[in-house]
Amino acid sequence: MSLDRTTVAKRYARALFELLSEKDQLEDGYAELQQLRRVFQDNPQLGTVLSDASLQAADREKLVGQLTSQASPYIKNLIQMVYDYGRMDVMVAIIDQFQVLYDEKHHTIYAHVTTAVDLSAEQKDQIATAYAQRVGAQKVILDSQVDPQILGGVIVQSAGMILDGSLKTKINKLRRQLLV
Repeated sequence: MSLDRTTVAKRYARALFELLSEKDQLEDGYAELQQLRRVFQDNPQLGTVLSDASLQAADREKLVGQLTSQASPYIKNLIQMVYDYGRMDVMVAIIDQFQVLYDEKHHTIYAHVTTAVDLSAEQKDQIATAYAQRVGAQKVILDSQVDPQILGGVIVQSAGMILDGSLKTKINKLRRQLLV
């Protein structure tokens, strides 16, 4: 029975998360995994090349050696184990699942903010702080976009929840009330 990518990624991530937490290496491990993710994102075919036989085994092992050369023992073991099981194409998914666990532990959420005009850093901080208080998070990481069609106000989307404080929506609500 072959496990799907998500299940494999969750299992590796959970095991690594528990190990790093137990060994008091969570923060260092997290930082290393972020660097490893960048390597795989900068080289999109790397996981596939390291997982299939299109490259000679010696060449694949040389690449894995480069990935593990600067790694801590825990991350080195992860890379080697994932490589040995032929699952390097799942490495970014493992790191993504680790990120989910890390964010849960640190009460961090991600939100997408839409405004009619660009926000200053101070405005973003104010929105992040207010939203964190509203949802009970310690930290909110904002991704923002400008959409002049909302006229003004702010729309915040996160984890399936939408807080729509845009002028466009308020005008439309008022219009519907007046027509009833």
